[in-house]
Amino acid sequence: MSTGKDIICQKLQVLLDRRRKEGRLYEPASTDEFEGTVDFGSNDTLSLSSSGILTQAFLHQLERHPHFTVGSTAPRAFEGTKQYLVDIERDMSHFHGAEDGLFFPSGYDANLAIWSSVPQPGDFVVFDELVHSSIHEGMRLGRAKGISFCHNDSLSLRQRLEDLRNQNTEVAEGRQVVFIALESIYSLDGDVAPVHDFIKVAYDALPRGNYVLAIDEAHSNGIIGPNGSGVVCEYGLESEFAIRLQTCGKALASAGAVVLCNQTIKQGIINYARNVIFTTAPTFVTVAAVRAGYEILTSEEGQKRRCRLQQNIWYFYWTLTRHPRWEEMKQRGILYLPTERTWYTRPFKSPIIPVITKAGQAGNLCKRLRRARYWVNSVEFPSVPKGTGRVRLMIHADNTREEMDGVIQLIMKWATDRAGPAQPVELMAKM
Repeated sequence: MSTGKDIICQKLQVLLDRRRKEGRLYEPASTDEFEGTVDFGSNDTLSLSSSGILTQAFLHQLERHPHFTVGSTAPRAFEGTKQYLVDIERDMSHFHGAEDGLFFPSGYDANLAIWSSVPQPGDFVVFDELVHSSIHEGMRLGRAKGISFCHNDSLSLRQRLEDLRNQNTEVAEGRQVVFIALESIYSLDGDVAPVHDFIKVAYDALPRGNYVLAIDEAHSNGIIGPNGSGVVCEYGLESEFAIRLQTCGKALASAGAVVLCNQTIKQGIINYARNVIFTTAPTFVTVAAVRAGYEILTSEEGQKRRCRLQQNIWYFYWTLTRHPRWEEMKQRGILYLPTERTWYTRPFKSPIIPVITKAGQAGNLCKRLRRARYWVNSVEFPSVPKGTGRVRLMIHADNTREEMDGVIQLIMKWATDRAGPAQPVELMAKM
């Protein structure tokens, strides 16, 4: 007789076997697999972790606070708001030019809290179709209606906002709020939001000002703006965004995140976000690692690493797209970069390089690069739309030109092996 455990395991195994057959099964790598490889996969874009400088800065933090306590012991709503949290929230808010902040164990937790608790019944959330899964999950738990607009498309955003205004009297009269959810740099396409265009669209479409702009700066925090303070600070738009999320698990190479907002929104999250109310507050050890990362950002070493990262991104992108057979591979649909048309127009560059392959081929390219000891990751549906599977490369401050040349040559060798003999680009354009 089958037990409940037997039945659920059978059901799960069917799903896992299907995902494996489709090439979409996540199988976490063992330490032996990625140790000693060249890192083109992790989010450690400033190489703070791999270089060891974050470890040294973290240990220095512990030395400065020899009597710290391990453990937090309580949620924020009770005695969990310890002095180290008050201090880090004050300092991060000052660093990013915000009124106040609320520290979280992760960016995922922070988005869950924002979107499940801040928008109220009758409000709307208009969101870019490619925003992170954590925003979707927060909206699912929230009480406002969500409406997507086409990725990075200001005309699509305008249409959604005008439709809401024309079809809802309370929105038109300014009694209900429309939240606009964006990311500064998108995690799988690596492109940058046209924030100035979106601000203008919101101002024009909702002249009563009943909108709230919210932005997730996960992939820009640490690498863009003054001292790495993000895209919003780069453009001086702090007053335009009522809610900002700065995470620390990417360029800062640690864990945690801060929601930048005013005191009322902060108190609303503490009181109404269930994952805050029923979760133990972040520990001193987590905060010490974050503080160590921010101290590096503001140092000469941090500035050097940001500059070197941008130089490496430029070199990688230029070298790949100037390969003698790049145009041919692109026209044959063997691989392409979704950001190629807009990439050169930006004053700063994203370290995310998404190499999109023919359907079902991303895993094959990923394995080829890993066998050569270059660590990369492939991403398939449902993380990306069907037919846009990709190898997602992350460029790092400490990647050498030899390493970048090596991975580019392997990518192009893999592509040309599938294309066969070279054909003139002019001929390909006619096919």
